[in-house]
Amino acid sequence: MNIITSSHFFKRTAFYAILVTTLLISACSNEPENPADAIYFGGDILIVSGEQPQYAEALAVDDGKISFIGSKIEADKLAGKATKQINLQGSALIPSVVSGVKQILTLQGVTSEPNCWNEKTTFKTSADLIAALKIAEVPRAKLGLGLFCLGYVPNTSNLNDVLTEAALDAAFPETSVILVEASLQNVVTNSVAKKKFSLNAYSALRKAIQKADSQGSGLQVGQSADFMIIDKNPLKDTSLSLASIKITQTIANGVPVLDAPKDLAMLAILDIFAAAADEKAALLKIDEMKAIDAAKAAESAEKAKKEAAKKMADSKIQAEAKAKKAATAKKSSAASPQTKTTATYTKGDRKVNEVEVAPPVAAATPKPPTARFNMTQDGKKMTAADFDAWMKAQGIRIVPAKPATAVPPVEPVKDN
Repeated sequence: MNIITSSHFFKRTAFYAILVTTLLISACSNEPENPADAIYFGGDILIVSGEQPQYAEALAVDDGKISFIGSKIEADKLAGKATKQINLQGSALIPSVVSGVKQILTLQGVTSEPNCWNEKTTFKTSADLIAALKIAEVPRAKLGLGLFCLGYVPNTSNLNDVLTEAALDAAFPETSVILVEASLQNVVTNSVAKKKFSLNAYSALRKAIQKADSQGSGLQVGQSADFMIIDKNPLKDTSLSLASIKITQTIANGVPVLDAPKDLAMLAILDIFAAAADEKAALLKIDEMKAIDAAKAAESAEKAKKEAAKKMADSKIQAEAKAKKAATAKKSSAASPQTKTTATYTKGDRKVNEVEVAPPVAAATPKPPTARFNMTQDGKKMTAADFDAWMKAQGIRIVPAKPATAVPPVEPVKDN
């Protein structure tokens, strides 16, 4: 019995040995030719390669590059003995974004050159800065445009006077204001700007993704394994702000980066690209408006010049007419005969000669031709007696004139 049992035991042992060997050989034969270093799954893997968000179930990384994007079943075919299976546990995996506001602004064509004032300026107080913004607002307000000002240098010497969103809201309740520091590190805005350029999370992510000349955007096979794992997906919860989302891990070339940023506030609080495009259009319109105003000013100056010349010509004509009239009057006065009379009278104890210039004598009126008066009364010729009776009846009396007495000429008396 024991022998039979021993024989049976050896047979069974041999059977198991053969089975294990077969399984080992089979397992070795199932090892993928190029096993992945790591496979990520269990969360939202955002590809970010099109106009709309696209997701994958799994992503494999091999030798610092993305080797697979697709279903989990297919990704497992790349799993080897050393492959790390990383469960995202509901987190989201997105392509890496640039590490700061400056890079985002640079990618979107925003420079640090001032456009609202002549040079990079450090304003002494926030009130001075707001006053400068008010001046810059004038030409833009005429065109219905907001403010997008570059080249602002914050005053770090007075930390108690820092420009705030509340101060901009009070000064500009209806105008959007976007203020970009000269360092391109920070952006200050008011509430109107936030509403006007509301952040589209997916659009912001697309614009902030790192780009290389030889590589496309987003997550693609063969591309460097650069991505981030974030605790929430902003595309599925639109109430979230990017500043509230934390980065749990950053991967560069397939290797975790320990000192990477821990939040997405770097993506800025509004669509800088749209705001910058608006400002470029605003500057073109402002230049056009200045050209129109200059042309109108030149036209007004030319019109004023012509009016002044016409007024001067009219004044000259009037002066010439007045001078001509005066000359004519003088000539007429000189041609008119004048007589002088001399009178002598006593003033105190001395005699005074006084010469009076007589006014011009009017030309003598020619006498009418002599004619006899043919007196008639009731159609009958009147006799001298009839005329005397008529005169008496009318109360008319003729008085004979006295003979004129000659006045001897007065000799001038000389003063003693």
